[in-house]
Amino acid sequence: MNTPLPLQDLVADIVHTHTSARLELDPMPSGVCFLWVWLGGRNFVLEFDPKRGAGVSENNSSSPAFAGHDRAFASLEEAVRDFKRLLSQTSSTLSATALAA
Repeated sequence: MNTPLPLQDLVADIVHTHTSARLELDPMPSGVCFLWVWLGGRNFVLEFDPKRGAGVSENNSSSPAFAGHDRAFASLEEAVRDFKRLLSQTSSTLSATALAA
């Protein structure tokens, strides 16, 4: 299974932009791909299914298991934009918190 180019680009962007992030990319033989990112004690996931679209979520201790995503998108590109926005907001919050300390 080849990982779609927008996901490859997203991974590269995360590695360069969010150097403290930990990530895991899991492409399945079916074409479904999962990307998990841990940043500043928060956990985000992007799931892409070439037949059903993409979903983006933030997981935390109160997130119900297997309940679906916070937001669903018809295209991977839309999901990638939303995922980048979440990570950017998280980084901004971390930076502001560090400056205030």
